Order: sequence, then structure tokens, then C-alpha cells
Amino acid sequence: MIGTTSYGFRYRLMDERLAPPLERIVDETKAMGLECLQICENARPLALSDGQWSRLVEHARGGGLALELGCMTLRVPVLQRYLERAAEIPSGTLRIVLEEDAPPSRDELRAFLEAAVAAAERTGARLAIENHFHVPCRLLAELAEQYPCDRVMFCLDTANSLRSFEPVEQVWELLGPRASMYHLKDYTVTGGNVGFTVAGAPLGTGQFDVVAFLKHVFERDPNPALFLENWVPATGDRDADIAADRCWLAESFRNLRNLPIFLTL
Repeated sequence: MIGTTSYGFRYRLMDERLAPPLERIVDETKAMGLECLQICENARPLALSDGQWSRLVEHARGGGLALELGCMTLRVPVLQRYLERAAEIPSGTLRIVLEEDAPPSRDELRAFLEAAVAAAERTGARLAIENHFHVPCRLLAELAEQYPCDRVMFCLDTANSLRSFEPVEQVWELLGPRASMYHLKDYTVTGGNVGFTVAGAPLGTGQFDVVAFLKHVFERDPNPALFLENWVPATGDRDADIAADRCWLAESFRNLRNLPIFLTL
């Protein structure tokens, strides 16, 4: 399954006053030929009423597009609201980033995850923890060890952990055994040991070895959940940034589908 997240429409959704209804994002995702849309925190799904959320889920179902849900929080009441929304989608999985404004401590993460798993168990949901900017993957792997693999999994992002000096090979080694979904981002890295800069690139045009990565993925799962994302640089011109988002997503999807591993499926 190849999809994108609502971060594939970053600049369309950035300004809440100008953002289109999520039904339109669902329709555009389907029109591109993608199979799934993961609605994340940047799309503000909790701003919808219960009825609006149910209608959105039904709209996607009627159009043949799968939905996933994602959040970024360390607050149990917020998590509970997302879990209630996740219960309405077939997968019952909530992608979660264990960060907010400041980097959390180990103890904060441990306490929150304990409460989060208990809440997920009550609703029958599964958690897919995404590696992000401030929490090292080694710590995420340690925190998840005490929980069943079918309850606490990982959403493996190929670029986020570069901020923690963790290359994608290390991320795979630590999180791959529990990974249930993948955010595919390409990038270029310039600089050296003293300092470096990471910039986004359409999939297949940067330094991320997508072929080698997908070889690992398909060896583990013949039908993985792959979500395309891009770090498109902002110009300050909303229309231009929206157009660039659209172009990068289309190019990333085209490049992915043209890889030999997909042409032989």
C-alpha cells in the first residue's frame, strides 16, 4: 500500500483559515492514485466534531481510500480523543509522536507510554510510535520492549532521526523489528562532523538509498504500508509552496512506482 500523510499537503493545511475541508484532501489523494491518507496533527482532526469525523471516514471509504490517523502529544486526555477517532477507522492504529514543545525526559516518556498503552488497550487500538527529532531511537526501542509487539509498534521515518545523528541504517536496526508502517523521505546532507545541514528532496533524487531500504522492508513484509512525505523548502509564497508540494509528491510517487521492486510486483 502506497499513501501519503497530511504532511504531503503541508502548505495547503498550514494556515487553518485557508485550509480546505479534509474531504478535498481525501479526494486529491485518491486522484493521484495513492491508496491511503494518514491524517496527522497538522490537519487538526480534533477540530472536527464527532459527526464531521464520521462523515470524513465514510467519505474516504466510499471513495475507496484507506485512512490512518496520527498525533503528536504527551497528554493523556488528548491521546484519548485521538484513540476514540482511531476506533472508527478499520486499522484501529494510531501513529503517535512522543514529543511536544520541549524534549521529554526518559521518566516522562515512560510514564506517558504506560498510560497510553493502557488507554489503547481499553479501546482495542494499537500504537505506532514514530521516531522524531528529540527522542533517540535507542530510547524508543528500550521503552517499547516491555509491551507486546501487536500493541506497541513503530512508524519508521527515514529522515527524522538525522537530527539525533542516527542514520537510516541505525534506525532500521533499532526499530525495524517492530515497524508496521514507514514514512519515506529523501534528503541531502551537506557539511561535516562539526556541523551539517539536511535538506529535503523528492524521493529518488537525494542521498537516501530507497532501493536498499525497501529491500529490507519487503523481506520483512510483502505488503508494507508506505507513506510518502517531503521536506519542501518554504519560499513565503503560499501558492508557489502549495504547487511545489504537489509536484514533489507526484514525482516521489512516480519514482517509487518505477523502482524495479514495484515493477515486478
